Order: sequence, then structure tokens, then C-alpha cells
Amino acid sequence: MIRNAVGRVRRCVPRLAAIILTTSVAAGVIAMPAQAISLRPTTGSSGDQQQRVNQIIAELDKIGYQIDALDELYAEAVNQQEDLQVEIDATIANIAELEAKLAAMQEDLKAVAMKSFVRGGMSNSLSSILSSTNSLSDMVRKKYLTSVALNTGAGNTDELQGLIDDLIKEKKKLEKQQKKASDLADYAAARLSAAEALASDYEARQAAAERELGSLLKSERQRREAAALEDAKSQAAKFAGTKYANVAAPSSRAGVAIKAALSQLGVRYRFGAKSPGSAFDCSGLTSWAWEVAGLGIPRTSRTQYAGLPRIPTAAVQPGDLIFSGYPIHHVGMYLGNGQYVHAPRTGDVVKISAVSWSRVVGVVRPK
Repeated sequence: MIRNAVGRVRRCVPRLAAIILTTSVAAGVIAMPAQAISLRPTTGSSGDQQQRVNQIIAELDKIGYQIDALDELYAEAVNQQEDLQVEIDATIANIAELEAKLAAMQEDLKAVAMKSFVRGGMSNSLSSILSSTNSLSDMVRKKYLTSVALNTGAGNTDELQGLIDDLIKEKKKLEKQQKKASDLADYAAARLSAAEALASDYEARQAAAERELGSLLKSERQRREAAALEDAKSQAAKFAGTKYANVAAPSSRAGVAIKAALSQLGVRYRFGAKSPGSAFDCSGLTSWAWEVAGLGIPRTSRTQYAGLPRIPTAAVQPGDLIFSGYPIHHVGMYLGNGQYVHAPRTGDVVKISAVSWSRVVGVVRPK
């Protein structure tokens, strides 16, 4: 069953090189580990050190984007597993219902037929015919049942044969669904394992880089964040002067969703996570926040973008969800004034950041 398959998802898969390669092909993302950051003494000029800082940040960002993409693939696979489980449960219920109907019909026909055939010593063979769905050919079974029906006044056996056919069809359907469930579990496990490997690599490199260039890295990141915030505020001011400036604000639920998201500031990022107070990935945070506001939305960033009403970027309002990445693999909740709350990536926490408008590929408004 799929529940057993899902239980295998978080176990590590040893075939890491093959896993990362197949993930790259499927996702259109180069998910191979980046070349190691070569740590060397930083005794050069300040210009050399600044170049080194820029290189380290670029390499860490590259790994971070790869993790984001793998995270999205993993989350989508888990989401598909959950949907498939619903289908499997429905198929199992259908099989149980068909088996109950078939058993009742067989017993009714057997009771009537035995009254007519018992004198002829045919009751044992009749019982065998009525209880078999596999051992006899369809032609033999139907011929015998038709004879029974004609001799007992029970009419033709189309309904009985139809039930048998439907039961066989549903059982074959269940086999296919269970095979798909197993494949999905393997797919999800592969992406989780690849993401975990990259996350470990990211954290190790980041720690080494901070030991080498701690203060310089921190200063450069602060400088970039400040510059990004100023740019975001400038863009937000431009939006305020567009024809979308008077677009009606989102529903009151947006305020509740924003408050919920902000309540998780400082909670660590973990791919595939949706655990208030413990860990979130980007789409886990946005879907949870809107659930708190009383509105269920899709789980992954791609399904959120595909399934919710889109609006022009210039019409963005607090509570709207903004997306980035090609293909889409990141989402956050807009707060206004060029800022949004999001769960960025491995090694980071839920926080407020400036929106990089040049990377925004779309905006949706949950409602």
C-alpha cells in the first residue's frame, strides 16, 4: 500500500550520483554538487578579498537554488502520493462493494437453482460454477448460468457476469495504482536524498567560508540586503503610481494569513516541512498561513501558482503570493513596501526580505 511506500520516503537512498543525475534531467535543473569552494589564506589585497567573498556567495547561492528545485520536486511527489492514496482507498471501497453484491447475487441464484437442480444431483457443480471467477472460461460459465437462469425463471445472467467483469477490472486497476504508488515513493526518496546531500554540502561550505571570511561575508550580505530593500521600495513606489493602485485590497483573511506567517519568524527552513514552530519550506509556510486564515490552498509553489487566481505584478497587495525561479521553485507572502515574508532555503530561517522584482515570475491572490 502507498502508506508503506510513503514511510520509505525519508530513508536515505545510496545511489546518490545516479539520483542527482536523473533528478537533473527530470527537472531541467543541474543538480550536481557545485565544485568545492577552495579555501585559501586571504592575505591578498582588499580587492582580492572582495572578489573572494563575491565568489563564495555566488557558489552558495547556486547550491541553494539547486536545493530549492529538488525540494519542489520532492514536495510535488509527496503531494501526488497523497492524492493517489485517496484514489486507492476509493478503489478498495469499490472492490469491497462489488464483492458484497456478487456474493449476495450468487447466494440468491444458488438458492433458487438448487431447488430446481438438487433432484438431478447437480448442486455441487452448480455451487462450484457460482463461486468461481477464475477457474472456468467465460463461455463455459455463462452457458451454464444461462441454463440455470432459464430453468429457474431467474432471467439472464448479464448482471451477474457484469459484476464479475467489474470486479476483475477494479482489481487490475488497484494493481496499477499500487505500482504507481511504489514508483512515486522511489521518486520522492531519490529527490529527498539528493536534497539532503546538497544541504549537507551547503552547510559545510558555509561554515568553512565563515571561518575564513566571516566578517567580510557578513558585511557583504548586509550590504546586498540593504541595496535590495532600497530597490524593492523604489519599485513598490512605482507600482503605487500605476493604474493598479486602486485595485481592491484582498479579503480580511489576508491579514490573518500575514499575521500567521509573521508568527513563524526565526523558524528554520527544512525542505518538505510544514510544522509550525519547528520547520517550514517556502510553500509549506504560505499554505499553512492561509489555512490558518480559513482557506486551503495547494501545497507546492508550482501548484499554488497554477491553481490560484493570477494578478498583474503591479497590482500586488499584502497577503498575495509572489513566485520566482525557472521553473518556479520559490514562493513568499507579500507584506507591502517591497518586502515579503518567506522561508528562503537550507541554512536559513523564516524571515522578512526585500522582493527581487526582476526575479518575480508571477503573483497570485488566494481567495
